[in-house]
Amino acid sequence: MKLKENKYLVAGIIGLVSITGAYLYIQVNKILDYTLTYKGLRNVNFDKTGKVSFTIVYEYKNKANIDVTLDNQEYEVYINNQYLTTLTNFVPNILKGSTPSTIEVNLNLTKDDFKKVKLNWLQVVLQPEKVEIKTLMKWKVKYGFLRFPVKYPYIVNLKEIIGWYVPGINKL
Repeated sequence: MKLKENKYLVAGIIGLVSITGAYLYIQVNKILDYTLTYKGLRNVNFDKTGKVSFTIVYEYKNKANIDVTLDNQEYEVYINNQYLTTLTNFVPNILKGSTPSTIEVNLNLTKDDFKKVKLNWLQVVLQPEKVEIKTLMKWKVKYGFLRFPVKYPYIVNLKEIIGWYVPGINKL
């Protein structure tokens, strides 16, 4: 009789673990099915030495039903596939389930950073749509004791960025 009870207990535990795993799998896929929207810049500063600093503000829509913590953020920035800089943020950010959350990234650049990238300045001025700015986002997301990486590229061109500030430019 005891062996029969143990079989039911083991089967119940396996079923519970399977259902929990399937639920978490669905939620992780919803987290990866994100909506990321650029919202603007804050605290834009230029100084006499050529240093530029500002905060990029994004809105992240967490499509999962669970709150997760964005534990660690790394952003590799490329201009026309040339490495510019890496940004990091180690301040935890809670992404609420089924609601938009604000993500802020601080950027500090110097003249030396721009020297790493060879740009055709004529193209920058006359064809900003051909200047690609790619950000490889690498996040560590935490839910309870689980931690998993989320990686994806965010690609825009210079004309799009200018259009966020000068709306008529995208009609040209």
